[in-house]
Amino acid sequence: MKIDGMNKSDWLMLVLIVAVMALTDFSNLQTIDYVLIVSVIAWVIMLGIRLYVVNVRNKR
Repeated sequence: MKIDGMNKSDWLMLVLIVAVMALTDFSNLQTIDYVLIVSVIAWVIMLGIRLYVVNVRNKR
């Protein structure tokens, strides 16, 4: 399946994010864990915006 705007590095980031989040102890979060979670949320939002622009806005 090919999604316009998705690079190999995006797929790699998604796999690594899932792996790291699966190993995170959410009952005992430290500052670095909060930084990681905020960074992941920001990256996913920016990825969503980029995919929207490439797939929806540029197709008009």
